[in-house]
Amino acid sequence: MNSLRYKILLAVALVGLMAAAGSGQAGDDDGILRLHLMWTNDMHGHIAPEMAKFMNPEHPPPLGGGASAARYIKEVRAQAVANGDEVLLMDVGDMFQGTPIGNKTQGSAVIEYYNAIEYDLAVPGNHDFDMGRVNAERLAIMSKFPWLCANLYEKSTGTYVDWVQPTLMLDYQGIKVGVVGIITPGTEKMSFPDNIEGLEFRDMVETIPIYRDKLREQGADLILLGIHEGLPYDPKRGWKKIAGENDDDADEAQGSRGSNYSGGGMNLMELVNTVPGIDIAVGGHTHRGYHHPWIDPMHHTMCFESFGNGSSIGHAILLIDRETKTLVGYDTPHGQGTLITLFEDELWPDAEIAEVIKPYHEEAEAEMNRVIGKAAVSMGRGGAGANLVANLVTDAMIGYFNADFSFQNGGGLRANIAQGDLTTRDIFSVLPFGNELDVVEMDGRMVRRIIERRVEGSRTGIHVAGAKVVVDLAREDSDRVCSLEIAGEPWDPDRIYKVVVTNFLMEGNSGLDFLTTIPSDKIMPSGVTTAEAVEAYIRLNSPVRPSIDDRWTEKTGAVQAEYLKKKYLPES
Repeated sequence: MNSLRYKILLAVALVGLMAAAGSGQAGDDDGILRLHLMWTNDMHGHIAPEMAKFMNPEHPPPLGGGASAARYIKEVRAQAVANGDEVLLMDVGDMFQGTPIGNKTQGSAVIEYYNAIEYDLAVPGNHDFDMGRVNAERLAIMSKFPWLCANLYEKSTGTYVDWVQPTLMLDYQGIKVGVVGIITPGTEKMSFPDNIEGLEFRDMVETIPIYRDKLREQGADLILLGIHEGLPYDPKRGWKKIAGENDDDADEAQGSRGSNYSGGGMNLMELVNTVPGIDIAVGGHTHRGYHHPWIDPMHHTMCFESFGNGSSIGHAILLIDRETKTLVGYDTPHGQGTLITLFEDELWPDAEIAEVIKPYHEEAEAEMNRVIGKAAVSMGRGGAGANLVANLVTDAMIGYFNADFSFQNGGGLRANIAQGDLTTRDIFSVLPFGNELDVVEMDGRMVRRIIERRVEGSRTGIHVAGAKVVVDLAREDSDRVCSLEIAGEPWDPDRIYKVVVTNFLMEGNSGLDFLTTIPSDKIMPSGVTTAEAVEAYIRLNSPVRPSIDDRWTEKTGAVQAEYLKKKYLPES
């Protein structure tokens, strides 16, 4: 974008802000305090400039990252001062994990950026513990703003951890806003036990009213909930679930847990409908952007959330009646709603903040740009058996350890791969979580149990290598496998197979809780990450050319093989 167009766009944005806030100027007071609420959620380390491949994989527009966000934040703050308004900037978790700049610095780069742009508060998310609770504490201590989390407790003492605080009271021209911070209790199920050792994530419904009432007693006029728990993908279907309306299509589309499942037992829509007395809620975790707030029809709580991954910053102008000290509505900074997409050519990166990010970015880039091989074809992600990215990864897992069988959950594969040169960055984009591989001795019964569990109900299967699987999803649960070959031979329930799997799955995640019953002497932790195994495979086999093959077939009416005739009954 040329500079003239940028100046026009910026001028239009500022005119909009002046229109929304201008009546607060001296001599023209309409009795409304305008509080500019700006937020980020699920940043996952996306503070550096990058291309928006999620919008257009072939010709992605450039995003300016944290420096473009800084440009916008500074303009809003300046205009707010001129108009007598107030500004609150906050983050609601999953701050750093998932990008080279975030992972390589263990989150330091993101916190330095947040400090530089002067965030007012943050709430931790489940992924903020991916490098351990000690690292999360380190980041909280280096933050020049408080971390809020009312339901994060020490198991040993029964008190909340001393590097967070449960609430924060903010005063805006005599109007007091009490903030409660909450992390999804699902963190206990989504994190490695070692990463959250000694921590307790208490129930949201029980915790929030305690601190809501304490803030009210301290004089809070409004209650703001900052929470790492999100809104459902489809708000209409989400509300139907709450209202008890039958929606078979929603059940079928979303799976057996329904459209409201988010891992924490209750999503933000359900939560504010259950817990009254919350005026505003800013959520995350589900990466579901809402251009306008979802407002609970019973308690009138305004709920906000952005898409995350640094693609946008949220901005809503809260309208607060000065006399009654109540929330009476909201404005948006532009006609498209509350989400500001950080296109680099529309919000030119702020030079001061760009300098803060630059050294971290350059260090990460030098490592990530290293070419390790070539892809002969483009690789996309899809269902079990129809996923070239998964076929590459699971083949690499087997190849590295000369194993019989490997399997990988689809949620652990985060990006497609384009044809051409392959860099460390490409593999990192697919496998950002740093999971390590375990080599496990399993009998055939356990291998079949894994597959049967992953096709129960509406589950969509699992990605495999070293096997040929035929399943009939019309059959009863626990008896859907109709044909199974492993290491080129028919499945043998008594044979001991050499299996490669991530330590994430061995911790019982993705519904595979029974894997935690395997004796430790049957498990060999390799210390090799999945990404390292894939890089080694690419170096040995470049150019790589995975294909869709017969490793996974779904066929209604398939005839079950004789060796599988006896109904499979998993242990309880």
